[in-house]
Amino acid sequence: MSGQVLTVAGLVAGYVPQVDILNGVAITVAKDEIVTVVGPNGAGKSTLLKALVGLVTPKSGRIALEDKDIAGLAPSTIVRQGLGYVPQRENVFETMPVEENLEIGLKPRRDLPLRLRLEAMYALFPRLRERRRQMAGSLSGGERQMLAMARALMPQPKVLLLDEPTAGLAPRFVDLMFEQVATINRSGVTILMVEQNATRALAMSHRGYVLDLGRNAYEGEGPALARDPKVADLYLGGLHG
Repeated sequence: MSGQVLTVAGLVAGYVPQVDILNGVAITVAKDEIVTVVGPNGAGKSTLLKALVGLVTPKSGRIALEDKDIAGLAPSTIVRQGLGYVPQRENVFETMPVEENLEIGLKPRRDLPLRLRLEAMYALFPRLRERRRQMAGSLSGGERQMLAMARALMPQPKVLLLDEPTAGLAPRFVDLMFEQVATINRSGVTILMVEQNATRALAMSHRGYVLDLGRNAYEGEGPALARDPKVADLYLGGLHG
């Protein structure tokens, strides 16, 4: 791991002018890391990811991707700059086959060879190769999540943002999804993940952040945070894992 690839400082953002959900959040993500953000419901975790990718416009603060300020840019521009984003819901085109979903993912980077990117995704997600002509809407929950991740990876992002990748999955797919996240990271992709399965996600992360009421509460090495009694009592007890 070397060099900060994503830096967030003093981030303030919300959905309506009078109410701030994020109140000065600061995080850093180094190249090749897995960084997990956890915290109670309403802490601002998903809002953070939406602000990073331009779906929520920051009121103030800095968001830098490899020292380039991306705060407030359009989502399509931010994706072209190198942020991939997998939302928790509505993350596939259900009436299109798997392969067409993947092809759409390459739209921000028409300079990349389609066939090579498809083959790279099928190598990462062999199950998608088997289902490449199947309609996305007929996939299981775990398979949909794989497709959403693969589509976000098609344009070779510098950082992949994952919002609750195990939410709503059957237990066997939860295990598979965490394995998949680790595999993606080993392939050279930096990951920033929001996850309710907090203890397990922190245990597999290089570093972690705990948010509370839109502010930084704790940060540190992921496994150490997962084991910290104070963090567990205050923030992890009501979360899965």
